[in-house]
Amino acid sequence: MINKQLTKSLLVLSLVVVLCLGQDQFQQCCKNRMLYYGGDGQCYLPLEQGPCEQGEWIIMEMGGSGGICRKTPCESNIEFLKDGQCIFGVDLTKRGLLCEGNMRPWYSVYGEWECKTRYLSLPFGSISDKTTQDPVWQDCKSYVKLIWL
Repeated sequence: MINKQLTKSLLVLSLVVVLCLGQDQFQQCCKNRMLYYGGDGQCYLPLEQGPCEQGEWIIMEMGGSGGICRKTPCESNIEFLKDGQCIFGVDLTKRGLLCEGNMRPWYSVYGEWECKTRYLSLPFGSISDKTTQDPVWQDCKSYVKLIWL
């Protein structure tokens, strides 16, 4: 009986430690709107290649707290896949195929896109990080790492 209770307690404690570590890693990078990648312990911008292979980008998995590598739907992170076709979001002749009116295609940190009214762009075709307004960043707190000596 005692062993069974001890096993359950250790299991719950392990789960809490894992959840806290994941949240700690998220908090470590989120102040800069970046994702923690466990493969090398570094922070990367969502939707960038980062530590991933060619043709992959780093995104957050739904319910996750860190970055993972996934195959990109198109060659560029300013292209959006719709009906099997990759369409550049900055192509004014085709943007209407993606969104209506004043709406613009917008990627989330999860690598999924939807039409939103906000769109951040820079001159000469450079696109700023469109994930900076993603609701996931609302979970970001001031991060202070304590080191015990």
